[in-house]
Amino acid sequence: MKTEHPPDVWEADTEDVRFVPLLGEIIAASLSTGAELGELTLNVSNIVVERDPSDEDGEGSGPSPGEYVAVTVKGRGDLGPEGTWRRGGGTSSRLLSRLIERLETAGVHYAYVRRLPQESSITLFLARYG
Repeated sequence: MKTEHPPDVWEADTEDVRFVPLLGEIIAASLSTGAELGELTLNVSNIVVERDPSDEDGEGSGPSPGEYVAVTVKGRGDLGPEGTWRRGGGTSSRLLSRLIERLETAGVHYAYVRRLPQESSITLFLARYG
């Protein structure tokens, strides 16, 4: 598995014992599409989400404003229909629906699945620790 990350990665507000099982299920789901482990990429990014001034009620379609560590697994294969998930909400994505309990246990605030030509990805937003 290839990895990508900035030189200084923030610490996420989760524990390995809660996050690693979720990551394992995501990797297993990716491998079940026919992807090889060496073809997968794990990307970790620092993300700052600012409040959208046009979003009057604060219930926009993305994550709530804040600082996050975004973890993405992408690779060849089809992870199913695109969809998003917010803590405490539902989703149209089959993969995210299967993972809701693990997402909540790991402390994920927001997640989405994307289909791209020849590959797909899943991204998880974990709050920045501290």
